[in-house]
Amino acid sequence: MRYDEPMYIDVEKGIPSEDESIETEIRNLCEEQSFGVLATQGEGQPYTSLIGFASSQDLKYLVFATPKETRKFSLLEKNSHVSFLLDNRSTQPDSINQVSALTVTGRVRVLSEKEEIERWSKILIGKHPYLESFVRSDTTAVVLAEVFRYFYVRRFQEVFEWMPQ
Repeated sequence: MRYDEPMYIDVEKGIPSEDESIETEIRNLCEEQSFGVLATQGEGQPYTSLIGFASSQDLKYLVFATPKETRKFSLLEKNSHVSFLLDNRSTQPDSINQVSALTVTGRVRVLSEKEEIERWSKILIGKHPYLESFVRSDTTAVVLAEVFRYFYVRRFQEVFEWMPQ
């Protein structure tokens, strides 16, 4: 097996996965991982931040919260295009061949309507109950990411592209 030549598999063209569907593998990774890395862009530079997140059942959205007085929030207001990285490397320390990673691309918006904030806050707090006071603080913004694409990598070289319907 050569690791310097990734195998790209376009799920849209109907190439089947092995045991589980790619959607199921993506869903499992989103549910199992509590944190991911958010990549933003601003002032000509990329910027990354560790975030706690939750995903919607249909995998069309990710939600997270951030203090309003941060570089992350400022960059999100200036440029809504983001990327997230989620992976399971901490649970697979003995075999690089079992590590899976997910790059998620999309566009964010800061929620402003009370009902929408409450709906998405419940989802986020459901996954992260210890963040309830933080999420509900007046100084915190609840941010919703609409997912455009998932790029799923497994076995260190199989790359799948999947879009939520």
